[in-house]
Amino acid sequence: MIYTQSTTITALISVVLVINLLNLVNVWRLGNKLEADEMIDIYNPKALVELKGKSLSNSESRIRELYSASRSSNHKNFYKAVKLEAFCAIKERIGGIDDGGKYVCHPRMVKKTNCTLISLGLNNRVTFDQHIWNVTGGHCKLLGADKDPQHSETQKYYEKMNGELFVGMIPNELTVSSMMEKSGRKDVDILKMDIEKGEFGALEPFIREYSVCQILIEIHGTPAEHFKMLKIMARYHFRIFNVDPNPYCIKCSEYSLIHDNCMDQYGVVPLTPIIPRSEY
Repeated sequence: MIYTQSTTITALISVVLVINLLNLVNVWRLGNKLEADEMIDIYNPKALVELKGKSLSNSESRIRELYSASRSSNHKNFYKAVKLEAFCAIKERIGGIDDGGKYVCHPRMVKKTNCTLISLGLNNRVTFDQHIWNVTGGHCKLLGADKDPQHSETQKYYEKMNGELFVGMIPNELTVSSMMEKSGRKDVDILKMDIEKGEFGALEPFIREYSVCQILIEIHGTPAEHFKMLKIMARYHFRIFNVDPNPYCIKCSEYSLIHDNCMDQYGVVPLTPIIPRSEY
């Protein structure tokens, strides 16, 4: 009996510690988001005009700050220097509240027909996949991929969502373009990419060939490597609307970007770009 009570008390203490840890992580995320985001009253008709004016007036100093931060080894300073280039009034966190969740701009505004969702990097965790499929109305085609075959339970989830699973290391064994060809898809509404530095070889060939509206990508590496990937996406006319550093991996950060051609569809206001669209 004493052993049982002791075990119960230990379990309760563990639960409390985990809850407190998650709260600290969420506070950390909020603090970082407030530094990256512009807090404005979207019901004030002058607010967006003022936001665009502020973005333009501070653009040169922000660009210089970003270049300086990209040449250092301080990841936190780099993340703070990455400013938003587009304002999305309705950003929704899709997936878990912890590591693995992504910020999507107004996901309910995807096309009503022939929409495509891609999730790269599963590791048998499909919380994001289920959430994005549901929140977009359950009518989009879902394509998922991982370097390893997924468990039977994961396969069943994909079957219920009428999704397709692909296996292979991206991009060496499997390319995103080949996934599109095999599934007969023409363009992508939302692309999630979390493939442990595979993004450096996989993303540009794909966005050069296919139209993509939103990219949700976790970049791994030094500030210079982060900057390199952001410049690649900028050259293809993507703008950052959310920055979310990973609290468990100092070298990792989530970036959410939207293409210029999709801003009207998702109700996004373009701000002054700070990521160069050509070599500086």
